[in-house]
Amino acid sequence: MMNYQVFETPDHVVTSLAETLLEYSKENRPVHISLSGGSTPALLFKTLAQAPWAESIAWQNLHFWWGDERCVGPEDPESNYGKTKALLFDHIAIPAENIHRIRGENFAAEEAGRFAEEMLTEIPQKDGVPAFDWVILGMGTDGHTASLFPGQTDYDTTEIAAVAAHPENRQIRVTKTAHLIRHAKRITYLVMGASKASVIKEIHDEAEQATAYPAAQVKAIDGLTEWYLDSEAAQELA
Repeated sequence: MMNYQVFETPDHVVTSLAETLLEYSKENRPVHISLSGGSTPALLFKTLAQAPWAESIAWQNLHFWWGDERCVGPEDPESNYGKTKALLFDHIAIPAENIHRIRGENFAAEEAGRFAEEMLTEIPQKDGVPAFDWVILGMGTDGHTASLFPGQTDYDTTEIAAVAAHPENRQIRVTKTAHLIRHAKRITYLVMGASKASVIKEIHDEAEQATAYPAAQVKAIDGLTEWYLDSEAAQELA
C-alpha cells in the first residue's frame, strides 16, 4: 500500500521538505541527497534561498546530486543543475565540492561512467551500492521518474547510472538506475497537480496498469518510500 501524505498546497509541501533538510544538516556528517527537476523542486529552491532557511541550514554538511540530467550544458535553460544553481546555490554558502552535478555537456555514455565512479567514491555503500540518505523524485503523467520511462526501464541491471532517451522527443539523458535508487535510505516522491491524479489513484489502488509505471516499481529495498501529494494530485484518492 502506498505511504502518502496529502498537503493542502505546494507551499505546505515545500515547508515540510525544508524542515527535513534542516534536520539532516544538523547531523554533523556528510548527508547525500539526490534532487529532481520539475516545478515543485524549483519552488523548494526559491524558498531555501531565503530566510530563515538560507542561514539556518548547515549547508556544509549537505551533498547534492541529481536523479537525472538532460545532455545539455549547465547554462542551457533545460539543465536541472543550471536551474538549481540559479535558484539556490548562487544564494547560499555551500562548498563547491558538495555539489555533484551530472555533466550534461559530456558524451552521455562516458558521463554515465564518470558519474557512477563519483557516486561509488563519495557515498557510503550498502551491498556494494551507494546508499543515498534521501532521494527526491518527481513523476510524469506517464508514470516515469528520473529518466526511467515506461517500456524502456531495465529493472534488473546492476549498473548504477545509465543513458536514456525521452520516448517522444528522443532527447538523451543520463540517469540514476532503478537498482541504485532502490538502495536509498529514503525515497520521497513529490507529485503535484490534477494532471497526475489518475496515475496516483492507479498506483494507490495497485491497479494492473500501474505495473507499467516506473514510479510504482522503484521503491526502497530496506528504507522508507513515501509520497508527498498536494490536494490536486490526491483528489481521486478515497
